[in-house]
Amino acid sequence: MTVFIDEKFQQVPDPTIDARIADLHSRYRIEKNLTGILDERLRRRALGPDNKTGLTAIEAHARLENFLPQHVGTDFAVSDVIQMSGGGANECYSFTLRRGSESERMVLRIKARGACCETDIEREFYMLRAAESVLPVPKAYWMTLDAADFGSPALISSFIAGVSSPTDAVPLATGLGTVYGPRLQKKLAPQFVHHMARLHSHDWSAADLTGFDIPRPQTTDAIDWRLAFWDRAWEEDALEPHPTMILTQQWLWENRPTVDHISLLHGDFRNGNFLFDEEAGKITAVIDWELCYLGDRHSDLAYAMLPAWGSLDESGTFLNAGLLETETFISEYERVSGLPVDRKRLEYYLVYNLYWSVLALIGTAPRNAALRMTQLDVMYNYIYPGLGAFFNGELNRILSKD
Repeated sequence: MTVFIDEKFQQVPDPTIDARIADLHSRYRIEKNLTGILDERLRRRALGPDNKTGLTAIEAHARLENFLPQHVGTDFAVSDVIQMSGGGANECYSFTLRRGSESERMVLRIKARGACCETDIEREFYMLRAAESVLPVPKAYWMTLDAADFGSPALISSFIAGVSSPTDAVPLATGLGTVYGPRLQKKLAPQFVHHMARLHSHDWSAADLTGFDIPRPQTTDAIDWRLAFWDRAWEEDALEPHPTMILTQQWLWENRPTVDHISLLHGDFRNGNFLFDEEAGKITAVIDWELCYLGDRHSDLAYAMLPAWGSLDESGTFLNAGLLETETFISEYERVSGLPVDRKRLEYYLVYNLYWSVLALIGTAPRNAALRMTQLDVMYNYIYPGLGAFFNGELNRILSKD
């Protein structure tokens, strides 16, 4: 008999996982690809704790040699396979691909089975391709949805040199409160807002966006689908009912705005998710596109303004993402993008971003850690819930004004 893990992490009989999935489908309207990954996650959890430890660099090398002939032929060589730090719970390996007299450093990115946010490699792959003409991103070469290739869906992209924070700074978890210092801040801030503005104003109508449902402008399609995704995730992941989350769900559904312009959204646009040349002060790549979607530009803007990502400058002024004071951020964004910023929508998406962040930090992350689905158990059990409590406090502060 199939079993699943209940809210107390005890295995109990389940008539059918399919029946539970059918019930969830009847109550949550979510984009097709994202519905599929949540379904697959439920089936995976039903098998009990996951003791998968990932690939070694030697195993990744062998998998690459088996995978690449269908894309580059047989005249190639793979060398210098190194497991990379960063990438969250995803497994990332850099390697050199030689074809004839030419060689290129590349990155193999294998989708995590226990990340704190369930994401889809196909969407990430095609969003990278759609964005590459607008801002610096890794070039997406190939992807596979077949777990037989690398153990989980994976993509291969170009390797781009750069650092995500100053090398003389104290290492911080997931970009929290990065301090760039006056020289780098002055150089990086205009590029940061320019890249976001260009992304949001880009005409993507001719792009191949396989894996995405396309929301209609002047509707609430995009936010409806996102709220349904996170609400379902909360139902599956919450360790116990939470009054702030119940209040926030209700507020978000009752106040959702229509979108005037459908934009390509990064979903996690902040410090820590771009690389830069430290000496030149030049952004070399915007990375980590796992949470990308199509929707309202105010969502990316509000996310970059979350207090946890910011820091104070020498005069005590708060800098969003450690780079820009709020009014400068907004006015420069409007100038470059040609798109207006609606302060009411900005506050709505601040609440939205806090909501899904709290969900991931105090729901999904500790549940996946308890099921041994991740290699980041310490972070998921201790650091993330602490950050989630901070974001929860921000939700209480904002919603108590209404």
